[in-house]
Amino acid sequence: MKIDSNPNIMKPEEPSREEKHPEVRKVAKQFEALFVNQMVSAMRKTVVKGGLVPESNAERVYQSMLDSQYSERMADTEQLGLSQMIYDHLLRQSRPR
Repeated sequence: MKIDSNPNIMKPEEPSREEKHPEVRKVAKQFEALFVNQMVSAMRKTVVKGGLVPESNAERVYQSMLDSQYSERMADTEQLGLSQMIYDHLLRQSRPR
């Protein structure tokens, strides 16, 4: 039970949304990470390449993997708010009508 500011009122404690649907939260974060990864990849394409040593295939693969990790970390912070919007939308869509 959760006690409100008024000691005469007792309310049942409602579990948080994360406790109710952790799998939906996980999918929402994965989608946000995918979206951020696409955004970072598009941004990287705008950078002018050049220098003394040409870019190798290994460097491109490493950069892609690094961008993917950056995207996952950005999604974990939930600062963009996209995963929360996706989570809410998925829960609304899954309600019986």
